[in-house]
Amino acid sequence: MITLRWSRGLQFEAIDDHKHKIVVDTHKEMGGLDQGFAPMDLLLVSLAGCMAMDIVSILQKKGGRIDEFMIEADGVRAEGHPHHYTKITVRIKCQGDYKREDLVRSFELSRDKYCSVTATLSAAPELEFII
Repeated sequence: MITLRWSRGLQFEAIDDHKHKIVVDTHKEMGGLDQGFAPMDLLLVSLAGCMAMDIVSILQKKGGRIDEFMIEADGVRAEGHPHHYTKITVRIKCQGDYKREDLVRSFELSRDKYCSVTATLSAAPELEFII
């Protein structure tokens, strides 16, 4: 579970069950303090983080050596409200000593089987709101 508490302006602090914290905020021109991740950027962080953990783990299990690994995620947002992502592009960059086909297969396994964020974005969950 995540608990989100208001700090000030449009800034919030998110805390998980393990007491990890992250600041959620928005740009000053939107009423925020610009001191944390915007909610839609956190969606990209979640996607990139989930896939990165899968890919690195699988590639290492296949015997590959990773010297550098990076994922860039970028989204195109709708012009009208609610400004949802209409397209998300994920770029994977990996350097090291591994077979290219192992990297590709690691990516495919993450995308198609293991990444819960990808699965959630592909098939929207039922949302329940309790007020």
